Amino acid sequence: MNDKEIGNQVIKVKSIDSTNNYAAKLLNQTKVPFGTVIMAHYQTKGKGQRNTIWSSNGGDNLLMSVLLDLSFIPSEKIFFLSKSIALAIRAAVVDVIGIESHLKWPNDVLIDNKKIAGVLIENQWKKSNIVSSVVGVGLNVNQVDFQESFSATSLKKITNKNYNVDNILKVLCKKLNKYYDQLASLKYDNIDLEYHQHLVNNNKFCEFEENNMVFSAKVKGVNQQGELMLEFTNGDVKSYGLKQITQLL
Repeated sequence: MNDKEIGNQVIKVKSIDSTNNYAAKLLNQTKVPFGTVIMAHYQTKGKGQRNTIWSSNGGDNLLMSVLLDLSFIPSEKIFFLSKSIALAIRAAVVDVIGIESHLKWPNDVLIDNKKIAGVLIENQWKKSNIVSSVVGVGLNVNQVDFQESFSATSLKKITNKNYNVDNILKVLCKKLNKYYDQLASLKYDNIDLEYHQHLVNNNKFCEFEENNMVFSAKVKGVNQQGELMLEFTNGDVKSYGLKQITQLL
């Protein structure tokens, strides 16, 4: 087995602030091998995109971070990591429950327009080069009650079955290894094509919010920098970063 294979080493902790914080400390303080997974029963300060909080009931869901070697990726290609991780989670979900799922820019995984998984990637840099990454994943497994304002779902909520979280981790690690290998082999075109095949509302009009104003535009994909490209009715195409707009579903 490759020492860098994802899931070769799994560190389980009962309660921590966030698996990403724990993983980052390991990177800075020890020689923990790449591919190591940190898995938490409960997070007191789970983190999501846009500085949001990832809330999860203790023991119900898969809360994990993985340490990855990214020294082979040019900085201008870094968003392909985000695409690869999202594709791996989507593939794992499909394998487990046999129901189609989609990706919402930049890397959320949806079923019936409800969020079942999210990703938070924090990269470590040396000067202008990326050297490593902490990839945090939250996958809703057995939780069925969510905040009313949060449109979410879970494996159990969809199938009415309970799942062993450790078994879900094994399935996910297998998929993460598959897509990480594609990334390491520089198969950017393959990753990009599959990402856009599963991107929700791609080539369709939908609504977005910018500065508390709602507007409609057609999704024209995601560019190499990770920006969402939108086409307006007058034919103009504009690219948006994650902090600029919110996609409404």
